[in-house]
Amino acid sequence: AVPILGQPEWLDTAHLRRFQWTGIVADGKRCHTNKVPCHTELEKQFAEFLDAATDVVRYFKNERWGFSITYYENNRPRQYFPDFLVTMRNAEGQPIQWLVETKGEIRQNTPLKSEAAQLWCERMSTTNYGAWRYLFVQQRAFKRAMGTRIGSFSELVAQLTTAPPKLELELLAPDSERVARERYQTLLPVYSMKAAAGYFGQSQAVEPEGWIEVDGMGQLDERMFVARAVGRSMEPLIHDGDYCVFRANPVGSRQGKIVLVQYQGPEDPDTGGAFTLKKYRSEKVHDPDSEWRHERITLELLNPDYRPIVLTPQDEGDVRVIAEFVGVLPSSG
Repeated sequence: AVPILGQPEWLDTAHLRRFQWTGIVADGKRCHTNKVPCHTELEKQFAEFLDAATDVVRYFKNERWGFSITYYENNRPRQYFPDFLVTMRNAEGQPIQWLVETKGEIRQNTPLKSEAAQLWCERMSTTNYGAWRYLFVQQRAFKRAMGTRIGSFSELVAQLTTAPPKLELELLAPDSERVARERYQTLLPVYSMKAAAGYFGQSQAVEPEGWIEVDGMGQLDERMFVARAVGRSMEPLIHDGDYCVFRANPVGSRQGKIVLVQYQGPEDPDTGGAFTLKKYRSEKVHDPDSEWRHERITLELLNPDYRPIVLTPQDEGDVRVIAEFVGVLPSSG
């Protein structure tokens, strides 16, 4: 279902009831409420940016309003509340509505929320309520963008959605003193995808290429590692050459998660190899013996220029999920 602004009545911001806020606030010169209720300094800084942006018409902080988007995690429906709704005018003077999420720390369900918001905007844009877009504002990327003295929302969008320069990591040697002190606290090992599959999938003795500092990915543990993505099939979320954080041997349902897969069937058309990064989708049926079995496994892609890999039950043994995707290391460029 696609909520329509003003229908039902409570989805019109004019009907928002008065409330008091004891947390962080911004002035909200272009906000629909007289002050902007914020949970973090990042939200306040973003509101202040919207107040000054030359192409922003108005915006609204989604607090005490009830606007949410349904997404699914482990086959269970969850509600996602985007941080901001922004109306801006493009270079042709046409209004565009934006859902905006500001985030300091990338969590495991962050990609699921972003995908649901993008889908909502695509469907909303087919109605009579104008064009809708989604923007994910990661704290470090926002700070870098503000350092370039941008003055408009469109400039921010351009900086945040353009593929970042490839991050050339300065790896710490495995025998360095800092690695001994901070391994799995602030540092994670870096493997090639093939080496990670051998180490976590087959318990082979594999030495990491080095160790790298990781921030904003939650609490680190010994099942986590870093590997470099290959190919363009998961754009715009993951670009070719991005350094990605993974958690090996994921527990629970894999449904809808982006995973690193060791695949023994026909070569992946994107990577040309036996290791691929795709979204896992399984369809199960109930057989007469009262057991659930896979009817089909699909390794989906985010880039529409590529075709998914569809596997039958006979191919199931050719697929091994090595790890689940946690997030992309931000570029230092």
